[in-house]
Amino acid sequence: MDRRSFLRSSSALVGGAALSSLAGCFGGSGSSSPPPRRAQVFEDVSLDGRQLQIQFVSDPRVESRVETTEGSLAVGQLSPVGVASGQKGGGGAARGSGSYSSAPRGRHGWAVWHAGNDDDDWRENHQDELRMYPAMIGAAGVAYLGSDQRYEDDPPDAGPVPWDKKWENQQDGESHTVPLSEAAPSDAPREGWYRVGTKLVGEESGTDFGWQGADFEIDNEGTWQIDKAWHVRPRV
Repeated sequence: MDRRSFLRSSSALVGGAALSSLAGCFGGSGSSSPPPRRAQVFEDVSLDGRQLQIQFVSDPRVESRVETTEGSLAVGQLSPVGVASGQKGGGGAARGSGSYSSAPRGRHGWAVWHAGNDDDDWRENHQDELRMYPAMIGAAGVAYLGSDQRYEDDPPDAGPVPWDKKWENQQDGESHTVPLSEAAPSDAPREGWYRVGTKLVGEESGTDFGWQGADFEIDNEGTWQIDKAWHVRPRV
């Protein structure tokens, strides 16, 4: 799976551990399909021994297609936020088998699920519809998604999952330390796939922008480390 190739890139280093590339479905979104939205949510996600370290940015922002009134978000005028459907079966297997090596990279060097070569063309054609909005993190959660094999066979869609740990009403720039044994409830840390998710809410409008997150694989090869990580976001 080229499991260390991206870790060797200095641009992939995030804090004490590399969130280098997650298993995600990389397929060109095509000029007719909206790309994954852009957002600024995570300042850092890393591992310190067996402790998962999560830090959020102090000024979250989220991209959306909207109608505006005097430059502000017109509540109720949001274009529908599409959900990036997970591909099952063979597509799901490809999500965890190394396609990250050719996937476009986002902030932190993480691969971007469902991003494609035509994304810039799509944005150019829809530039009048797009805007970045100030947001708040209304809720956040951590979930264990399962073993490598289970995740490859049936990767979850963008959006919420049954959270093993959840926080409400996050403060700007807030951080959390979560033992792996709590992130994946068990007597001992578990290898496999995890999701850190955030629910974004418009700072000015209160508009619900839904959930997005990062999926990543944690391995134990003498030391616990993050192997692959992806931004997993709905389409804009």
